[in-house]
Amino acid sequence: MYKKYSIISYSIFCFMIFFSDNLKPSEDKDLKINSIDAQIIESLDNGNLSLKGRVIIKTDIVELWSDEAIYDRENQIISLNGNIEALSKNLSVKAQSMDANFFKEEFYLSESSFNFMGKGFGEAQLVNINFNEDIELLNISISSCKEENLGWALEAKKITILEDRKNVVIRDIKLEVSKTPVLYLPYLRTAIGSENFSGFLSPSIKQGKDGFDLSIPYFFSLAPNYDLTVTPRYIQERGSGISAEGRFLSKSSEGLVAFSHFSKDRKFFAQTKEENQRWATRVFSESNLGSSVFLKIDTEHVSDALYFEDLNDDILGTQQKDFLRRNILIRYDHKDLKLRGEINQFQNLNPFLPNDYDTEPHINFDYRGQFNAIKVRLISDFIKFSLNENYNPLERKENVKRIYVEPSLGFEKENNSSLTSFNIGRRETDYEDEGNSTNNSYNWAELTYKIFLDKRTKSSFHTLSPIMKIIWIDSENIYKKSFDSKLLDFNYDTLFEKNWYSGSDLFLEENRLIIGLEHNFYNTINGNRGYFSIGKAFFDNKEIIRERHDSMNSFFVSELSLDLTSNLKINGSIEVNSDLERISRGQLGIVYERDTRKNIQLRSIYKREIQNLNQSVVWNDSELSLNQVELISQWDLSANFLFFGKLSKDLELNYSRDISYGIEYSNCCLKLGLMKRKWLDQNYYMFFNLDHKSTNIIDSDMSFERERDNIYFFFELKELGRFGKKISNVLRSRSFQ
Repeated sequence: MYKKYSIISYSIFCFMIFFSDNLKPSEDKDLKINSIDAQIIESLDNGNLSLKGRVIIKTDIVELWSDEAIYDRENQIISLNGNIEALSKNLSVKAQSMDANFFKEEFYLSESSFNFMGKGFGEAQLVNINFNEDIELLNISISSCKEENLGWALEAKKITILEDRKNVVIRDIKLEVSKTPVLYLPYLRTAIGSENFSGFLSPSIKQGKDGFDLSIPYFFSLAPNYDLTVTPRYIQERGSGISAEGRFLSKSSEGLVAFSHFSKDRKFFAQTKEENQRWATRVFSESNLGSSVFLKIDTEHVSDALYFEDLNDDILGTQQKDFLRRNILIRYDHKDLKLRGEINQFQNLNPFLPNDYDTEPHINFDYRGQFNAIKVRLISDFIKFSLNENYNPLERKENVKRIYVEPSLGFEKENNSSLTSFNIGRRETDYEDEGNSTNNSYNWAELTYKIFLDKRTKSSFHTLSPIMKIIWIDSENIYKKSFDSKLLDFNYDTLFEKNWYSGSDLFLEENRLIIGLEHNFYNTINGNRGYFSIGKAFFDNKEIIRERHDSMNSFFVSELSLDLTSNLKINGSIEVNSDLERISRGQLGIVYERDTRKNIQLRSIYKREIQNLNQSVVWNDSELSLNQVELISQWDLSANFLFFGKLSKDLELNYSRDISYGIEYSNCCLKLGLMKRKWLDQNYYMFFNLDHKSTNIIDSDMSFERERDNIYFFFELKELGRFGKKISNVLRSRSFQ
């Protein structure tokens, strides 16, 4: 199980872990002195040794350096003075004075400073270490930066590491930022060590449209294989809530159970007059039941469609979602045979989209066998579709049973220069809806021939691959209803698919010839790569295509990906409707990247598409258009300052959908940034308040978009916590995902 570490434990207890774990004697290492070296070694009258000039004392675990020392050989005590330094694998300690009793395993340091090997720094007035008793530290300060005026510091008057080395008591804890106190705790008892421990995690502090927003998670380490995180939350304009997440892990299963709850949301009631409690739940588990049988449960549910809009949290993720799914899946995987049985239910959170069909149940059988060059496949699928909608503007069937069987037989032969394959099969699909039976069936065959032409030069390697594919479809009955079929995202690979629809309802019933050409190359000197493809589909009856599949207007496709230099890359794709002589879709992206903090991305997308499936409930427009350009960049202005920005503009309507820009400052201790953002998003509240049940289609002249204009402040104490919205989430592109 992955670990969660307390914020105080992480920052302060690096030092304590060093002494309580790395320095304690073990079976193969101890604190016995291995060697003593110095420029001058003198014997004193009492039998002790006086060591001067570059004194070096070595043990299995630690190495001690100083200008001078007195060594009591009989009692194994060394007193060090002047430029004292203790070195181990994970920590460097400097001190004004140090007494080390190697026989009793005791150390005493005064005016000490610590370097956690680049991860932080600390100071302590007194350190008293006894490996057989408690360890005490007085007036300790820890920071991730040497220069306290540039960042943060945690201070404590007294720290006691208890004898069990698993628990610690801290008194008078103070957090300072730029030498200004911001937090104080009089007493804290928590745990340390390499295992999970209970304690507070990094808090979340935000200032946004709902005012001050504070979450303080507390982590309970209940056992090595299960734990619990409880997070109280306060939102200034909404009220208080609480969330919890429990995780478990065993030899055969893992998972989590989580919930979030707000009993009274004042702002939600004012906007909607709804007094219902607001909540979110998540249950996830994966189990190996043995004998190649696996069980998966993944369910999500929220109280209302506006939950993410108002109360986005980490229970279900912070991004607005269109649908939440409740899924139970059991599968059997064994060699050539796969069996699946599952139940799917959907909660629609997007009022602009119709509900998805629930599948209760969905049973799938898939057998794939190969006998030399002969391939045999049998697919069988049974689904019961159920529609749960308060209103049904698309007049869809509410309850449908579907079963299909598809046997196929294939032949494939491949060598170094070519690939030949032939497949033949039949799909038989039967429907039963409201007492009516319907059949949808067809025979199919496909022949593929692909050639591989390789060429090597002194500086490059090229592969040229022409391909030809013939697809024959003999349809008997055509059932045009769709329950799970959607048009695939079209690209070069999709062009060669037998069916351009997902699911088992709709299919492309026309015979066609597809030809294509792929070119891959690799520069062996600089490592640059390139890819180019072009393909075209020819149909034997274009009139039927236009009549039945008006959304499939792209029969000519091309893709390109090219490293122009080690820093400059270009990629793009284009789909052309050769019949209408127009571009259906196009995308072009140019990326210049010197490193992760110096990069520019320019992307453009163009789309002309006729949509006739699963259209929006709100929009009744038959033609969807998109002509958009997006520019994203971040660039180092200096060692500490970073500029970032994003521009997303609709060229069709000539307005900007998203403008974001800002500046970030960071040093070894902290990171802070300021960002201005102006953008458009969907107004879920407007739709929620409409009496939409009285009409099938909302007037398309109504605008369901709203303009938003915010200023974001980002503040992070490195290794401690973050204040405000993470800027990288705001800048992440969604237009081209």
